[in-house]
Amino acid sequence: MKKNLSLVSISFTIVFVVFVFITAHGNENKVKVLFVGNSLTSANNLPKMVADISRSHGYKIIYDFHTPGGARLANHASNPIVLRKIQSESWDFVVFQEQSQYPGFSKRQLARDVFPHARRLTEMVRNANPRSDVVFYMTMARRNGDPANKNVSPELLTYEGMQDRVNRCYLEMGKRNNGLIAPVGAVWRLVRDEKPDLQLYRDNVHPNIYGTYLAACVFFTTLWGESSTGSTIPEGVDRASALYIQEIADRTVLEQIQEWDWRQ
Repeated sequence: MKKNLSLVSISFTIVFVVFVFITAHGNENKVKVLFVGNSLTSANNLPKMVADISRSHGYKIIYDFHTPGGARLANHASNPIVLRKIQSESWDFVVFQEQSQYPGFSKRQLARDVFPHARRLTEMVRNANPRSDVVFYMTMARRNGDPANKNVSPELLTYEGMQDRVNRCYLEMGKRNNGLIAPVGAVWRLVRDEKPDLQLYRDNVHPNIYGTYLAACVFFTTLWGESSTGSTIPEGVDRASALYIQEIADRTVLEQIQEWDWRQ
């Protein structure tokens, strides 16, 4: 990762990102977003939480979603429902999320089972509307890694190793498809390192309300190019934790924007 920028550089970066956003999408107060994923996206209604946070900053998100449990990019790429949803609106952003384990698999498996489908979905979006931006939801690794697939790599025996592999996969998807990355997994790891007592999981796979709030703050900052500080806080999240989550989401997304934005 890149070193932290100076305060002046960070301010310039924020202004630049907002300028690029407005130039690309025209209406700086309203965007349309389609979320395509599975239960990691539907947990605690992430799309609505992103919309609620946006509303608290004076912005509006019109959204739709397709999030059947356990769905892979391969399923979405061959699903006529997904194609119809992509074609149904002039989406400003279309978000794609892979099944939780696949990004941790071997390079050969990624080349066969993940990257071609990410490419196909990206083509579907751009064929429907060349002005749409594709966003890849960098997910959180499983709480204890993925030991069932340790034969793929010993990295999968731990959360840290799995998260590293997941992050690398999503970075590669962003680069290959000139997309935008919502680095939820990168922020998730920082929170686990800095605040190990802050519980983000509902079980070993899915986020609890804190984890979804973390993801929603990352998405707000990624989509709008603005700080999430001052965002509305959902019921069930204490204020101190919410302020910390807002700060770390801003710190990760805005200070390292070159890591996440591969649009041309």
